[in-house]
Amino acid sequence: MNPNHIGSSSPQKEGRLYFIDNLRAALTILVVIHHLVYFSIYNNVLTQGSIEVFIGLLFLAFNQTFFMGTFFLISGYFVPSSFERRGATRFIKDRCIRFLFPFIFYVLILSQVQHIEVYILGQEPFTWQTYFSHLTYGPMWYVELLFVFICLYAVWIKFMSKNKLSVVRQSTPPTYTMLTFFVMILAVSYFIIRLWIPALGLPGGAPEVQSFVGLFTASGYDLPQYVGLFIMGIIAYQRNWIRNTSDSMGRAGFGIAIGASILLLPLALIFGLDGLQFSGGWSWTSLVFSLWEALFCVGINLGLIIFFRKRIFYQGKGWSFLSTHSFVIYIIHIPIIAIVISGLKVIQFPPSFMFLATVLITIPLCFILGYIIRQIPFVSRIL
Repeated sequence: MNPNHIGSSSPQKEGRLYFIDNLRAALTILVVIHHLVYFSIYNNVLTQGSIEVFIGLLFLAFNQTFFMGTFFLISGYFVPSSFERRGATRFIKDRCIRFLFPFIFYVLILSQVQHIEVYILGQEPFTWQTYFSHLTYGPMWYVELLFVFICLYAVWIKFMSKNKLSVVRQSTPPTYTMLTFFVMILAVSYFIIRLWIPALGLPGGAPEVQSFVGLFTASGYDLPQYVGLFIMGIIAYQRNWIRNTSDSMGRAGFGIAIGASILLLPLALIFGLDGLQFSGGWSWTSLVFSLWEALFCVGINLGLIIFFRKRIFYQGKGWSFLSTHSFVIYIIHIPIIAIVISGLKVIQFPPSFMFLATVLITIPLCFILGYIIRQIPFVSRIL
Protein backbone atom coordinates (compact mmCIF):
# COMPACT_ATOMS: atom_id res chain seq x y z
CA MET A 1 0.00 0.00 0.00
CA ASN A 2 1.32 3.41 -0.94
CA PRO A 3 1.57 5.42 2.29
CA ASN A 4 0.60 8.55 0.39
CA HIS A 5 -2.82 7.05 -0.20
CA ILE A 6 -3.47 6.30 3.46
CA GLY A 7 -6.01 8.76 4.74
CA SER A 8 -7.59 9.18 1.32
CA SER A 9 -11.18 10.35 1.50
CA SER A 10 -12.26 8.06 -1.33
CA PRO A 11 -13.85 4.94 0.13
CA GLN A 12 -14.87 3.43 -3.19
CA LYS A 13 -11.69 1.65 -4.25
CA GLU A 14 -9.64 0.64 -1.24
CA GLY A 15 -6.59 -1.56 -1.29
CA ARG A 16 -6.07 -4.10 1.45
CA LEU A 17 -5.40 -2.45 4.79
CA TYR A 18 -2.13 -4.18 5.57
CA PHE A 19 -1.57 -2.12 8.68
CA ILE A 20 -4.80 -3.53 10.13
CA ASP A 21 -3.63 -7.07 9.30
CA ASN A 22 -0.35 -6.26 11.04
CA LEU A 23 -2.13 -4.83 14.07
CA ARG A 24 -4.29 -7.93 14.36
CA ALA A 25 -1.20 -10.15 14.10
CA ALA A 26 0.57 -8.12 16.79
CA LEU A 27 -2.48 -8.38 19.04
CA THR A 28 -2.48 -12.16 18.57
CA ILE A 29 1.11 -12.34 19.82
CA LEU A 30 0.08 -10.14 22.75
CA VAL A 31 -2.73 -12.59 23.54
CA VAL A 32 -0.22 -15.46 23.58
CA ILE A 33 2.09 -13.53 25.92
CA HIS A 34 -0.90 -12.52 28.07
CA HIS A 35 -1.88 -16.14 28.62
CA LEU A 36 1.73 -17.17 29.14
CA VAL A 37 1.89 -14.74 32.05
CA TYR A 38 -1.58 -15.69 33.29
CA PHE A 39 -0.97 -19.44 33.38
CA SER A 40 2.52 -18.95 34.77
CA ILE A 41 1.06 -17.06 37.72
CA TYR A 42 -1.83 -19.38 38.42
CA ASN A 43 0.19 -22.57 37.88
CA ASN A 44 2.94 -21.38 40.25
CA VAL A 45 5.57 -21.09 37.54
CA LEU A 46 6.23 -17.66 39.01
CA THR A 47 6.77 -17.54 42.77
CA GLN A 48 3.68 -16.27 44.56
CA GLY A 49 4.20 -12.90 46.24
CA SER A 50 7.27 -12.07 44.15
CA ILE A 51 7.86 -8.86 42.24
CA GLU A 52 7.52 -10.87 39.02
CA VAL A 53 3.95 -11.80 39.96
CA PHE A 54 3.11 -8.17 40.78
CA ILE A 55 4.47 -7.00 37.42
CA GLY A 56 2.64 -9.85 35.70
CA LEU A 57 -0.69 -8.94 37.29
CA LEU A 58 -0.19 -5.30 36.31
CA PHE A 59 0.59 -6.41 32.75
CA LEU A 60 -2.60 -8.49 32.66
CA ALA A 61 -4.73 -5.66 34.04
CA PHE A 62 -3.55 -3.17 31.42
CA ASN A 63 -3.99 -5.67 28.59
CA GLN A 64 -7.50 -6.49 29.73
CA THR A 65 -8.58 -2.89 29.24
CA PHE A 66 -8.18 -2.94 25.47
CA PHE A 67 -6.67 -5.91 23.63
CA MET A 68 -9.73 -8.11 23.09
CA GLY A 69 -11.86 -5.04 22.48
CA THR A 70 -9.50 -4.09 19.66
CA PHE A 71 -10.23 -7.43 17.99
CA PHE A 72 -13.95 -6.61 18.12
CA LEU A 73 -13.26 -3.12 16.74
CA ILE A 74 -11.37 -4.57 13.77
CA SER A 75 -14.01 -7.26 13.20
CA GLY A 76 -16.80 -4.70 13.34
CA TYR A 77 -14.99 -2.60 10.73
CA PHE A 78 -14.90 -5.43 8.18
CA VAL A 79 -18.38 -6.86 8.81
CA PRO A 80 -20.39 -4.34 6.70
CA SER A 81 -18.24 -4.71 3.56
CA SER A 82 -18.21 -8.50 3.85
CA PHE A 83 -21.98 -8.51 4.34
CA GLU A 84 -22.48 -6.29 1.28
CA ARG A 85 -20.28 -8.46 -0.96
CA ARG A 86 -21.71 -11.83 0.01
CA GLY A 87 -25.31 -11.11 0.93
CA ALA A 88 -26.95 -12.19 4.17
CA THR A 89 -27.29 -15.94 3.49
CA ARG A 90 -23.78 -16.57 2.20
CA PHE A 91 -22.29 -14.24 4.82
CA ILE A 92 -23.85 -16.13 7.74
CA LYS A 93 -22.99 -19.48 6.15
CA ASP A 94 -19.33 -18.47 5.77
CA ARG A 95 -19.17 -17.27 9.38
CA CYS A 96 -20.74 -20.53 10.56
CA ILE A 97 -18.01 -22.53 8.83
CA ARG A 98 -15.16 -20.28 9.94
CA PHE A 99 -16.33 -19.89 13.54
CA LEU A 100 -18.44 -22.85 14.60
CA PHE A 101 -16.17 -25.66 13.39
CA PRO A 102 -13.11 -24.38 15.30
CA PHE A 103 -15.33 -23.61 18.31
CA ILE A 104 -16.75 -27.14 18.44
CA PHE A 105 -13.31 -28.69 17.91
CA TYR A 106 -11.87 -26.68 20.76
CA VAL A 107 -14.68 -27.54 23.16
CA LEU A 108 -14.64 -31.26 22.38
CA ILE A 109 -10.90 -31.87 21.91
CA LEU A 110 -8.59 -29.01 22.80
CA SER A 111 -10.34 -28.27 26.09
CA GLN A 112 -8.99 -31.59 27.39
CA VAL A 113 -5.47 -30.65 26.29
CA GLN A 114 -5.89 -27.34 28.11
CA HIS A 115 -6.39 -29.35 31.33
CA ILE A 116 -3.53 -31.76 30.68
CA GLU A 117 -1.79 -30.77 33.93
CA VAL A 118 -4.76 -32.08 35.91
CA TYR A 119 -4.50 -35.44 34.20
CA ILE A 120 -0.69 -35.74 34.38
CA LEU A 121 0.28 -34.07 37.64
CA GLY A 122 -3.04 -34.27 39.44
CA GLN A 123 -3.25 -37.97 38.66
CA GLU A 124 -6.87 -37.54 37.67
CA PRO A 125 -8.11 -40.45 35.54
CA PHE A 126 -9.51 -39.71 32.10
CA THR A 127 -13.15 -40.78 32.31
CA TRP A 128 -16.42 -39.56 30.83
CA GLN A 129 -17.08 -37.75 34.09
CA THR A 130 -13.76 -35.90 34.09
CA TYR A 131 -14.08 -35.30 30.34
CA PHE A 132 -17.37 -33.43 30.74
CA SER A 133 -16.16 -31.59 33.85
CA HIS A 134 -13.25 -30.10 31.88
CA LEU A 135 -15.20 -29.01 28.80
CA THR A 136 -14.54 -25.33 28.18
CA TYR A 137 -14.46 -22.87 25.30
CA GLY A 138 -11.08 -21.46 26.35
CA PRO A 139 -10.13 -18.50 24.13
CA MET A 140 -12.95 -19.36 21.73
CA TRP A 141 -15.39 -17.26 23.75
CA TYR A 142 -14.27 -14.47 21.42
CA VAL A 143 -15.41 -16.44 18.37
CA GLU A 144 -18.71 -17.30 20.04
CA LEU A 145 -19.47 -13.72 21.06
CA LEU A 146 -18.38 -12.34 17.69
CA PHE A 147 -20.75 -14.76 15.95
CA VAL A 148 -23.60 -13.50 18.17
CA PHE A 149 -22.73 -9.89 17.26
CA ILE A 150 -22.62 -10.75 13.56
CA CYS A 151 -26.03 -12.42 13.68
CA LEU A 152 -27.48 -9.40 15.50
CA TYR A 153 -25.96 -7.15 12.83
CA ALA A 154 -27.59 -9.23 10.08
CA VAL A 155 -30.97 -8.95 11.83
CA TRP A 156 -30.50 -5.19 12.23
CA ILE A 157 -29.66 -4.72 8.55
CA LYS A 158 -32.73 -6.76 7.61
CA PHE A 159 -34.83 -4.52 9.85
CA MET A 160 -33.34 -1.39 8.28
CA SER A 161 -33.99 -2.61 4.74
CA LYS A 162 -37.62 -3.36 5.56
CA ASN A 163 -38.02 0.19 6.76
CA LYS A 164 -36.15 1.50 3.70
CA LEU A 165 -33.40 3.02 5.78
CA SER A 166 -30.16 2.96 3.85
CA VAL A 167 -26.83 4.19 5.15
CA VAL A 168 -24.59 5.84 2.56
CA ARG A 169 -20.90 5.55 3.37
CA GLN A 170 -19.28 8.90 4.00
CA SER A 171 -15.75 10.06 4.70
CA THR A 172 -16.27 12.00 7.90
CA PRO A 173 -13.39 12.07 10.40
CA PRO A 174 -14.16 11.55 14.09
CA THR A 175 -14.23 14.50 16.46
CA TYR A 176 -13.13 14.76 20.06
CA THR A 177 -16.75 15.41 21.00
CA MET A 178 -17.78 12.04 19.54
CA LEU A 179 -14.96 10.25 21.33
CA THR A 180 -15.74 11.99 24.63
CA PHE A 181 -19.37 10.93 24.33
CA PHE A 182 -18.30 7.33 23.66
CA VAL A 183 -15.91 7.36 26.63
CA MET A 184 -18.70 8.57 28.93
CA ILE A 185 -21.10 5.87 27.72
CA LEU A 186 -18.41 3.21 28.11
CA ALA A 187 -17.46 4.36 31.62
CA VAL A 188 -21.07 4.40 32.81
CA SER A 189 -21.67 0.97 31.25
CA TYR A 190 -18.61 -0.40 33.05
CA PHE A 191 -19.87 1.02 36.33
CA ILE A 192 -23.34 -0.48 35.89
CA ILE A 193 -22.29 -3.99 34.86
CA ARG A 194 -19.77 -4.13 37.70
CA LEU A 195 -22.56 -3.83 40.21
CA TRP A 196 -23.06 -7.53 39.40
CA ILE A 197 -19.72 -8.58 37.85
CA PRO A 198 -16.67 -7.05 39.61
CA ALA A 199 -13.68 -6.01 37.52
CA LEU A 200 -10.62 -8.25 37.09
CA GLY A 201 -12.59 -11.32 38.20
CA LEU A 202 -12.47 -10.19 41.84
CA PRO A 203 -14.96 -11.66 44.35
CA GLY A 204 -18.44 -10.27 44.92
CA GLY A 205 -21.33 -9.39 42.69
CA ALA A 206 -24.24 -11.56 41.60
CA PRO A 207 -23.32 -15.20 40.77
CA GLU A 208 -26.45 -15.70 38.65
CA VAL A 209 -25.59 -12.78 36.37
CA GLN A 210 -21.96 -13.88 36.20
CA SER A 211 -22.99 -17.41 35.20
CA PHE A 212 -25.24 -16.15 32.41
CA VAL A 213 -22.69 -13.68 30.99
CA GLY A 214 -20.02 -16.37 31.39
CA LEU A 215 -21.76 -18.37 28.66
CA PHE A 216 -20.51 -15.80 26.15
CA THR A 217 -17.36 -14.23 27.55
CA ALA A 218 -14.50 -15.09 29.87
CA SER A 219 -14.49 -11.59 31.37
CA GLY A 220 -18.08 -10.44 31.67
CA TYR A 221 -17.05 -7.22 33.39
CA ASP A 222 -15.61 -6.06 30.04
CA LEU A 223 -18.72 -6.84 28.01
CA PRO A 224 -19.47 -3.11 27.41
CA GLN A 225 -16.01 -2.79 25.85
CA TYR A 226 -16.69 -5.60 23.39
CA VAL A 227 -20.16 -4.38 22.45
CA GLY A 228 -19.11 -0.74 22.22
CA LEU A 229 -15.99 -1.30 20.12
CA PHE A 230 -17.77 -3.68 17.73
CA ILE A 231 -20.38 -0.97 17.10
CA MET A 232 -17.63 1.63 16.78
CA GLY A 233 -15.97 -0.58 14.17
CA ILE A 234 -19.15 -0.55 12.09
CA ILE A 235 -19.42 3.23 12.42
CA ALA A 236 -15.72 3.55 11.54
CA TYR A 237 -16.39 1.68 8.29
CA GLN A 238 -19.42 3.80 7.42
CA ARG A 239 -17.44 7.03 8.01
CA ASN A 240 -14.05 5.78 6.79
CA TRP A 241 -12.42 6.57 10.14
CA ILE A 242 -9.59 4.05 9.75
CA ARG A 243 -8.21 6.13 6.88
CA ASN A 244 -9.21 9.70 7.66
CA THR A 245 -8.48 9.99 11.40
CA SER A 246 -5.69 12.52 11.81
CA ASP A 247 -2.22 11.56 12.99
CA SER A 248 -2.49 14.10 15.79
CA MET A 249 -5.53 12.29 17.19
CA GLY A 250 -3.46 9.11 17.40
CA ARG A 251 -0.78 10.94 19.38
CA ALA A 252 -3.48 12.42 21.58
CA GLY A 253 -4.84 8.90 22.15
CA PHE A 254 -1.54 7.70 23.58
CA GLY A 255 -1.36 10.86 25.69
CA ILE A 256 -4.87 10.32 27.06
CA ALA A 257 -4.08 6.68 27.94
CA ILE A 258 -0.88 7.65 29.75
CA GLY A 259 -2.43 10.66 31.50
CA ALA A 260 -5.43 8.67 32.74
CA SER A 261 -3.10 5.97 34.07
CA ILE A 262 -1.04 8.54 35.97
CA LEU A 263 -3.97 10.52 37.40
CA LEU A 264 -6.97 8.22 37.74
CA LEU A 265 -5.63 4.69 38.27
CA PRO A 266 -3.62 5.46 41.45
CA LEU A 267 -6.59 7.43 42.81
CA ALA A 268 -8.94 4.47 42.34
CA LEU A 269 -6.50 1.92 43.76
CA ILE A 270 -5.29 3.94 46.77
CA PHE A 271 -8.76 4.89 48.00
CA GLY A 272 -10.58 1.79 46.74
CA LEU A 273 -8.19 -0.99 47.71
CA ASP A 274 -9.83 -1.50 51.09
CA GLY A 275 -12.57 -4.03 50.42
CA LEU A 276 -11.74 -3.91 46.71
CA GLN A 277 -14.30 -1.14 46.26
CA PHE A 278 -12.66 -0.02 43.01
CA SER A 279 -13.70 -3.27 41.31
CA GLY A 280 -17.46 -2.64 41.53
CA GLY A 281 -20.46 -1.61 43.58
CA TRP A 282 -21.84 1.77 44.56
CA SER A 283 -18.57 3.55 45.25
CA TRP A 284 -16.90 6.58 43.70
CA THR A 285 -13.64 4.63 43.34
CA SER A 286 -15.45 2.12 41.09
CA LEU A 287 -16.63 5.02 38.94
CA VAL A 288 -13.10 6.44 38.75
CA PHE A 289 -11.69 3.02 37.87
CA SER A 290 -14.35 2.62 35.17
CA LEU A 291 -13.48 6.05 33.76
CA TRP A 292 -9.78 5.14 33.70
CA GLU A 293 -10.49 1.93 31.79
CA ALA A 294 -12.71 3.71 29.27
CA LEU A 295 -10.12 6.44 28.66
CA PHE A 296 -7.26 3.98 28.41
CA CYS A 297 -9.23 1.70 26.07
CA VAL A 298 -10.22 4.46 23.64
CA GLY A 299 -6.86 6.22 23.85
CA ILE A 300 -4.71 3.15 23.26
CA ASN A 301 -6.92 2.00 20.36
CA LEU A 302 -6.62 5.39 18.69
CA GLY A 303 -2.88 5.42 19.22
CA LEU A 304 -2.28 1.87 17.97
CA ILE A 305 -4.34 2.25 14.80
CA ILE A 306 -2.65 5.50 13.81
CA PHE A 307 0.80 4.16 14.76
CA PHE A 308 0.39 1.06 12.59
CA ARG A 309 -1.14 3.11 9.78
CA LYS A 310 1.80 5.49 9.79
CA ARG A 311 4.71 3.21 10.68
CA ILE A 312 3.82 -0.41 9.87
CA PHE A 313 1.68 -0.09 6.73
CA TYR A 314 3.84 -2.46 4.69
CA GLN A 315 3.80 -6.26 4.90
CA GLY A 316 7.00 -8.21 4.40
CA LYS A 317 7.42 -11.95 4.84
CA GLY A 318 7.37 -11.76 8.62
CA TRP A 319 4.18 -9.75 8.96
CA SER A 320 2.58 -11.73 6.14
CA PHE A 321 3.29 -15.01 7.95
CA LEU A 322 1.93 -13.68 11.25
CA SER A 323 -1.17 -12.28 9.58
CA THR A 324 -1.90 -15.51 7.70
CA HIS A 325 -1.45 -17.72 10.76
CA SER A 326 -2.84 -15.44 13.48
CA PHE A 327 -6.24 -17.15 13.74
CA VAL A 328 -4.88 -20.68 14.05
CA ILE A 329 -2.25 -19.49 16.54
CA TYR A 330 -5.03 -17.88 18.55
CA ILE A 331 -6.94 -21.17 18.63
CA ILE A 332 -4.08 -23.48 19.65
CA HIS A 333 -1.93 -21.32 21.93
CA ILE A 334 -3.53 -22.15 25.32
CA PRO A 335 -3.30 -25.96 24.87
CA ILE A 336 0.34 -25.50 23.82
CA ILE A 337 1.04 -23.42 26.94
CA ALA A 338 -0.56 -26.13 29.07
CA ILE A 339 1.53 -28.86 27.44
CA VAL A 340 4.78 -26.90 27.83
CA ILE A 341 4.17 -26.04 31.49
CA SER A 342 3.16 -29.61 32.33
CA GLY A 343 6.17 -31.03 30.48
CA LEU A 344 8.60 -28.74 32.30
CA LYS A 345 7.08 -29.70 35.64
CA VAL A 346 7.30 -33.41 34.82
CA ILE A 347 11.03 -33.18 34.07
CA GLN A 348 11.44 -30.98 37.16
CA PHE A 349 12.89 -28.06 35.27
CA PRO A 350 14.63 -25.50 37.56
CA PRO A 351 11.84 -23.18 38.83
CA SER A 352 13.92 -20.01 38.49
CA PHE A 353 14.21 -20.52 34.72
CA MET A 354 10.82 -22.12 34.08
CA PHE A 355 9.00 -18.97 32.94
CA LEU A 356 11.76 -18.05 30.49
CA ALA A 357 11.80 -21.61 29.15
CA THR A 358 8.01 -21.56 28.81
CA VAL A 359 8.17 -18.39 26.70
CA LEU A 360 11.08 -19.59 24.53
CA ILE A 361 9.41 -22.94 23.82
CA THR A 362 5.76 -21.87 23.49
CA ILE A 363 6.03 -19.02 20.98
CA PRO A 364 8.10 -20.89 18.33
CA LEU A 365 5.93 -23.98 18.87
CA CYS A 366 2.79 -21.92 18.16
CA PHE A 367 4.31 -20.73 14.87
CA ILE A 368 5.49 -24.20 13.83
CA LEU A 369 2.23 -25.99 14.65
CA GLY A 370 0.19 -23.14 13.17
CA TYR A 371 2.09 -23.51 9.89
CA ILE A 372 1.69 -27.30 9.87
CA ILE A 373 -2.03 -27.14 10.62
CA ARG A 374 -2.67 -24.69 7.79
CA GLN A 375 -1.05 -27.08 5.31
CA ILE A 376 -4.01 -29.45 5.78
CA PRO A 377 -6.25 -28.72 2.75
CA PHE A 378 -9.67 -28.77 4.46
CA VAL A 379 -8.39 -26.91 7.52
CA SER A 380 -6.71 -24.21 5.44
CA ARG A 381 -10.07 -23.34 3.87
CA ILE A 382 -11.54 -22.69 7.33
CA LEU A 383 -8.60 -21.06 9.07
